[in-house]
Amino acid sequence: MRLSIRIAGQIRRSVFHEGWHGPAIYEVLHGLDASKSGAKTPIASHSIWQLIQHMRAWHEAVLDALQGKPLPSNEEAERLGWEPIPDLSEACWQMELRRFRDCSERLIQRTATLEDKKINEQVPGRAYDIGHMLLGVASHNTYHCGQIVLLHRYLYLHK
Repeated sequence: MRLSIRIAGQIRRSVFHEGWHGPAIYEVLHGLDASKSGAKTPIASHSIWQLIQHMRAWHEAVLDALQGKPLPSNEEAERLGWEPIPDLSEACWQMELRRFRDCSERLIQRTATLEDKKINEQVPGRAYDIGHMLLGVASHNTYHCGQIVLLHRYLYLHK
């Protein structure tokens, strides 16, 4: 099996299902409404909605990097995807979930089609290769999924 397909599988499992680490992002989000997803809590700097928005922004940046565009600078990376949410309606939450799902699917499909030689190429503007970046996406997703789990539990306990 090509390495790119294995890496695509890791990203897919971090987002959709069958992660060895525990539930994937969409498994944790199941049934979560806009009011809960957008809620600010005293235990975190960001809401669940903002975490989804942030991960989507990184998926988009990685898709751009696969096309040759440099990843955001360290300064830009600190702000990537943390924009305020102007409308906390259910319709906007469902739209954000669709955007995240669609972007994730594009990234998984693009990753799976990469030739192994491409996996070893350097990321534009970084000192590491594309394989490292893509595995980083799966790790980044898993990290933020853990945050979502904790926020979800907090919100459930503090209705």
